[in-house]
Amino acid sequence: MYVKNLKDITIRDNIDVGGKAANLGELYSLKVNIPMGFCITYRGYEDFIKENGINESIQHYLSENSNGRMSLEECSKCILERFLHGNIPINLKIEIIKQYRALGKKESVAVRSSANMEDRKEASFAGQQDTFLNISGDFNVFQHVKKCWASLWSPRAIDYRRKNNFQNNHIQMAVLIQKMISPDAAGVVFTCNPINGQKEEMLVNSAYGLGEAVASGTVSPDTYVYDTNKKRIIYRKKGGKEYRFINSESGIKKVFNSGKFRQTYSLNYLNVLRLVKVCKKIEGRFGCPQDIEWGIVKGKIYIVQSRPITHIR
Repeated sequence: MYVKNLKDITIRDNIDVGGKAANLGELYSLKVNIPMGFCITYRGYEDFIKENGINESIQHYLSENSNGRMSLEECSKCILERFLHGNIPINLKIEIIKQYRALGKKESVAVRSSANMEDRKEASFAGQQDTFLNISGDFNVFQHVKKCWASLWSPRAIDYRRKNNFQNNHIQMAVLIQKMISPDAAGVVFTCNPINGQKEEMLVNSAYGLGEAVASGTVSPDTYVYDTNKKRIIYRKKGGKEYRFINSESGIKKVFNSGKFRQTYSLNYLNVLRLVKVCKKIEGRFGCPQDIEWGIVKGKIYIVQSRPITHIR
């Protein structure tokens, strides 16, 4: 079997689906709302590169780069081309189609990496592999699964592994495919304040629209600090929230916020309380401070990702 539904995944499946997918499956068992979907296991990636002879090409291009005959960007581009022109094994295609169509007719999905070296306590590898949003249709899903696999070999991912002494032959890649959500507000919660190291403080960043603008640091979010001992917000600061990303028929759209949106907090007091309660529950399950991505859709809180905080002052 190449594919597992998130409903059937727990933390013990980490050896097949990677930390990101395993954590989401664990959250589902905890009765935390997550965007539903499925995961293509490591076996899918392994059989794809084996059947298409891609591993030999990867080794060749990496060697050309190491010997100075090819730049890292050229090396990565050649590897990407090999992935995009490869054929996904037919049995894997059948499983993907079955799970994808079960999500709904022409459902828009997010295609995200879940590699074996991601979301670890010692190194999160955050942002090293690619995420693709608002993808719909069988062919587009197949192409973006291949792009997601290929992002293991992007210039930044190769360079990151080299700098952190991770061996290329030890990496494995699973791919998450989840329903897209259209949040009214989204952002990140750190269950331990990473700025001052205070474990009783939870730091909340929030902005309007999809959470990618906050997670990538491209927009100035609202900031809240919640004290779990005092059970109240002890600090808040309004961010610029210059724009937001939204889903549209043509893909992800960047919309500039009006003065009204920029001058208003993206989360009210009640939603901050509800959010930190869910995030504290998640921290309790994983047993260490968490970096949690979330979205609120018509008052319903969804958790998009949870991983250990790797750097606390």
